[in-house]
Amino acid sequence: MDAEQRLRNLRDTYHTFHDEVLSALRTMVGDPPTPPFYSNVKIMSEHQAIFPPDEYATLQTSLTDMVTALDLACHDSMDPPDSAPLTVAHRVHTGRRGRPRIEIDPQFLRAALDLRGPTGIAPEIGVSARTVRRAALRAGLVQPGAPVFQSRMNATGEVEVVHTSTAPPVSAISDAELDQLLASTLEVFPQFGRRMIRGHLKSQGYHVPRDRITASYVRVHGAPAIFGDRQISRKKYRVPGPMSLAHLDGQHGLIRYKIVIHCIIDGYSRFVLGIRVHNNNRGASVLRLLLDVIALHGCPSRMRGDHGVENIEVAVYMEEVRGSGRGSFIWGSVHNTRIERLWYDVTHGFGKKWKVFFLDLETNHGLNPTRPGHIWLLHHLFLASINRDAEEWAEAWNSHQLTVRRQRERSPRDLFTFGMLREGPRGISSFLAAEEEEIEDINEYGIDWEVNTEPELIAHLLENNPHERVNNTDPFASASTPANLSEVLCEPPGCPFTPIQLQLLDEHLNSSVDLFSRNMNVRRLVWIEALQIAQDIQAGNLR
Repeated sequence: MDAEQRLRNLRDTYHTFHDEVLSALRTMVGDPPTPPFYSNVKIMSEHQAIFPPDEYATLQTSLTDMVTALDLACHDSMDPPDSAPLTVAHRVHTGRRGRPRIEIDPQFLRAALDLRGPTGIAPEIGVSARTVRRAALRAGLVQPGAPVFQSRMNATGEVEVVHTSTAPPVSAISDAELDQLLASTLEVFPQFGRRMIRGHLKSQGYHVPRDRITASYVRVHGAPAIFGDRQISRKKYRVPGPMSLAHLDGQHGLIRYKIVIHCIIDGYSRFVLGIRVHNNNRGASVLRLLLDVIALHGCPSRMRGDHGVENIEVAVYMEEVRGSGRGSFIWGSVHNTRIERLWYDVTHGFGKKWKVFFLDLETNHGLNPTRPGHIWLLHHLFLASINRDAEEWAEAWNSHQLTVRRQRERSPRDLFTFGMLREGPRGISSFLAAEEEEIEDINEYGIDWEVNTEPELIAHLLENNPHERVNNTDPFASASTPANLSEVLCEPPGCPFTPIQLQLLDEHLNSSVDLFSRNMNVRRLVWIEALQIAQDIQAGNLR
């Protein structure tokens, strides 16, 4: 390779470093320089002779600045905690001789033990696993274990030593019962894979080993490729901690039927803070979802949402509560952030099932989405059921295991809970003012930079949110101060019946069909019967 070619390669390498370092610094707190980084810096120094002197001097200065910036960013946060660190373990003087006893908050311990064992909890709170175990025993959260080794006599009369497993207890459930549970789960969420099935079972209180779930799936449904091991590429995404940045978005895959799904997720952990299915796209509905999230989890430090009119009330609220001029609400399309990854799973979890169901009603069973009465009846029959699916899906999602780089597999609930301990609390104080470091470019805060390279996700976004195809006519507009807001109209139709007629409809439905079944074939019969009863009431044939 000649000198000119080597020089071009080294310049390309430098520009790659430059982009990666900027991405790391702007999204959160830069990573420390890695050995490959230093290796390439060394290679450049070894080829000093092929660089023009002025260019090499600039190169060396820039590389030194990169290392310094990354080193500093490892210790600085763009969004420090807004209150003191959570204290869940403290020393208690009992008056006896010896070291003080360590007490662990029982409420925290109860929740933590559902996520990890003592060995996983101990380093997060700065105590030993044995201390965690003893605290759990004192609080009555676990039962005393059998001796680690026990002697017993086998059939030949010989004494053998048996090791007692310390693995967490599994649910006492037969294969037939497990098969029934999986069949029920797959009936509601037919696209669930192995991890989501296990997460759903865990959210229902069942602890079942993976091999039993796999065997049960084969018995119930067979073993398609989607159920096997899947290699999922997780792009780098970094924010300081839980509740530092939340993503808000609405999904319009069912907009034809006047149904919009709104969701808020924590960017750090991918924990679903709130999800709700609405029959409208009003700002008041989105704000109500945020207020319900705050009542449960606290107020995020910042939120990111797109240029939708429905987000104005949330943006105003965040600016009032968290302060203006700091990016409390970051305007900008969310297709390159975590929320679009989640929408893909929402669609395959339960959204697609309902879309196919409604299309079947439209094609074969008289549903006309252009008639307000039909849409009202659809909402009256199924909106609560879709919300139930959404809530159960969120519980399964928050309980399923994610692949985390350089860590053990953890669930979003685990990452959220222990992230509060490790990175400091945000959002749970009474909105106390905290000293914050200035963010260089708030529009680039918390972006998943490489999602745009994933065609499947982008295609899914545009299919379910066609308004995202429309670009701002001003190519120099700032994302933080949108000149124009997009509006996706979705207003629910009014009830076509009087109160007496509505009562008559419900009474006839209750007596003729199973309104509580989650089987889609039964729900199809519910629609057919309800449409006939509604037509009879309007015609005066039922009184």
